[in-house]
Amino acid sequence: MAKFAAAFNKGAASVQSVGILCAAAASPRRAKVGFYQLACAAAPADATFDHIVQRCTTVGTATAVTPNAKDPADTLASTIQVRGTCTADPTLTAAAFLARIPFNQRTSYQFYAAPGDELLLPATANNGFIIGLSAASTTDFSGSVHYDEQ
Repeated sequence: MAKFAAAFNKGAASVQSVGILCAAAASPRRAKVGFYQLACAAAPADATFDHIVQRCTTVGTATAVTPNAKDPADTLASTIQVRGTCTADPTLTAAAFLARIPFNQRTSYQFYAAPGDELLLPATANNGFIIGLSAASTTDFSGSVHYDEQ
């Protein structure tokens, strides 16, 4: 089971997605997300955002991000599709939230899974989830994710 890390950002497009993780279209594999973080990269302001993790059934239109192996001895590339700088959100599964957390723009949020309670990506082509916002915004956000590919 190889472990990977990737960083992503939202940019200025009016979208919900900051980062997207989906199983590959060909030979999909599962993944367990044990850590992610999200923070606002814009000028400090007193605004509140609802941060969400929501399931999706497509990849959306976004820039591919190359995950890095956490162990330099792992030579196989990740098959999980990681995307950032999204310009069109993926198809979100209605009411399929894994998390919904309000937070202030001046703060950051970090998720650490308890052992055995990681967020799971299904081994279904192009299915996964977004790490993002509950409503489209042009505010710049950045984040990173660590996951185990199975």
